[in-house]
Amino acid sequence: AVRYALSFPNAVHHEAKVTASFSGLPAKPLHVRMARSSPGRYALHDFAKNVYYVVATDGSNHPLPLNRPDQYGWDVTPAADGTVLFSYTLYGDQTDGTFVGIDQQHAHLNLPATLCYATGLENRSAEVKFDLPAGWKAATQLRPGADKTTFTAPNLQYLMDSPVSLGAQQGLPL
Repeated sequence: AVRYALSFPNAVHHEAKVTASFSGLPAKPLHVRMARSSPGRYALHDFAKNVYYVVATDGSNHPLPLNRPDQYGWDVTPAADGTVLFSYTLYGDQTDGTFVGIDQQHAHLNLPATLCYATGLENRSAEVKFDLPAGWKAATQLRPGADKTTFTAPNLQYLMDSPVSLGAQQGLPL
């Protein structure tokens, strides 16, 4: 599975910390991308413009060199362990159906605008774990995972078609 971890240590400044874990990789370049479109919308977007402080490491946290072949993606070659941890800061101040909105009260995540993906791994299942501020809950069509903050998708298409609302949800049990 591709594993994602999201936290919100700087929500007051509309930021999230995202780490994608890709494992079992061959020793050839991994093409990590941000989507340019979103389900149900007929326009191109520049979601990568809200991604910065990008770092790639192997499974032992040793830095891996990044190459930026275009403005929408990065190339990174896995080390011998076949793992790439791809981390970045995501900025989001637009709460709508297309972009990302993050503040101290909530986070609305359109996943194409939130999560990177790796070409060639689209059929892998995905796991998304949220490190939530106190009082926040998740509302999403993603499948429940091991605990209340972990969710799964069978593949990239299902993942990207699953918006997430985080915050003090009305009507959800505590």
